[in-house]
Amino acid sequence: MNNIKVSICCVTYNHENFLRQCLDGFVMQKTNFQFEILVHEDASTDGTEEIVKLYEEKYPNLFRCVYQSENQFLKQNTLVNILFKMAKGKYIALCEGDDYWTDPYKLQKQIDFLEANPDHVLCFHPVKILESDGRLVADHITHVPENYETLETMAAKGNYIHTPSIVFRNIIEKWPEELFVSPIGDFFIYMILGQHGKYGMLKDEMAVYRHQTGIWSKQNEKMKSLKFLLSLILIQNVFYKSSKSEINEILEFRIRNLFYRLLPTLNSDDLNVLRKNQLTNVKVDDLLLKYVHELQEKTIEKYSLIQLLRIIVFRLYKVINRKLKGK
Repeated sequence: MNNIKVSICCVTYNHENFLRQCLDGFVMQKTNFQFEILVHEDASTDGTEEIVKLYEEKYPNLFRCVYQSENQFLKQNTLVNILFKMAKGKYIALCEGDDYWTDPYKLQKQIDFLEANPDHVLCFHPVKILESDGRLVADHITHVPENYETLETMAAKGNYIHTPSIVFRNIIEKWPEELFVSPIGDFFIYMILGQHGKYGMLKDEMAVYRHQTGIWSKQNEKMKSLKFLLSLILIQNVFYKSSKSEINEILEFRIRNLFYRLLPTLNSDDLNVLRKNQLTNVKVDDLLLKYVHELQEKTIEKYSLIQLLRIIVFRLYKVINRKLKGK
């Protein structure tokens, strides 16, 4: 365990029906380097914990696991706060407990790429989508843009990387505190990593993303948009502090557009989703108020202009009407 090159990080909760396939995908990896498997079991109420313990007992040289007695989902980002801190590897690979890998040489291929391309900070690849009815189909969730390698593209287009496909360099000593309250973690992680290198992609399909089984998939579109909005605001706050003006401008543009589109449909419960998390140095309310005030100013400016136009039209009407009557 002293020469670990890759730490596989897996968070799992109530994945009894899927977890064996996921863990088998880890164990079957054929590499010329050592890797470890870190599993965070978040107080599942089904048989997930028993499955993790069986694999840990069978492969004691591979597995290091954390078992919670109380669910941590609403308390902390367990992937970053627990597993990343445990990771001994030069690289980190991700896969949640309901997804799985299909290629025994997946890790070897991705590490070979990253070792040969030191200017790249992470490597991903296409995945198959497993629908709830059992159909295995081509990816219809993400679209990889042409300039996928750059941070600017990630900021402008949003997340186009599936979690079970990623391997990245374990180089972040301290993750920004905004990440710990962000409703969306993977996109946030990719944005932070993108400050340290390019995104690389292999063409092989080597994993399966299980659609409609996770918490995110089961939420309605409005809730997804709200959580994405909050994540964008928190990410933008990180880049604002780091003075990356171009990325900051891209994020500002996306936030304004999404915020202006959502605000007329929001009620107090919706806004509480955005306000529920507070940080020592990052007040979510303060970040939101920035955009609320801007929207109010824009609205006042809009209606002031309309009122001015009405006055001008009315006066023109009176002038024209008097002239017509004079004739």
